[in-house]
Amino acid sequence: MLSPLFPRSLSTALVMALSVTCASAALAAGQDDAPKPRGKDEAPEAPVACKKAVKAALPNPASFKWIGGKTRKVAEDAYSVVADVEYLAQDGAVRKAKVQCDVLRAPGNQFVVPKVRLPQ
Repeated sequence: MLSPLFPRSLSTALVMALSVTCASAALAAGQDDAPKPRGKDEAPEAPVACKKAVKAALPNPASFKWIGGKTRKVAEDAYSVVADVEYLAQDGAVRKAKVQCDVLRAPGNQFVVPKVRLPQ
C-alpha cells in the first residue's frame, strides 16, 4: 500500500521539475532578446560623404544643419543614407526635411555620391 505522503512528494517533485524547466526556458529567451553589442560600422564615411553632397546642393550652405541619419547597405560597396536636415530655404524660412543619398565606395576607399534626393 502507498503511504499517505506519496501524492504530496510526487506533486512537489513535479512542481520542482516544471519550475526548473520554465526557468531555463526563460533564461534562454532572455538571452535572445538581450541587445547585442554593435559592431564596427561598415562604412562610417558614407554619411559624411552624403552630408557634404547635401550641403553643397542646398541653398545657403552656411545655415545647413545635419540632425541625424541612418545608413544601410544595399549592395556590395553601395549604401543608402537617409537623413533629417534643417536648412534655410530661398524664401528665408527654416525648414526641416528628409534627404536621401546613394553612396558608392570607389577605389582607394573613397566615397562618391552619384545621386542626392533633396526636398522639393
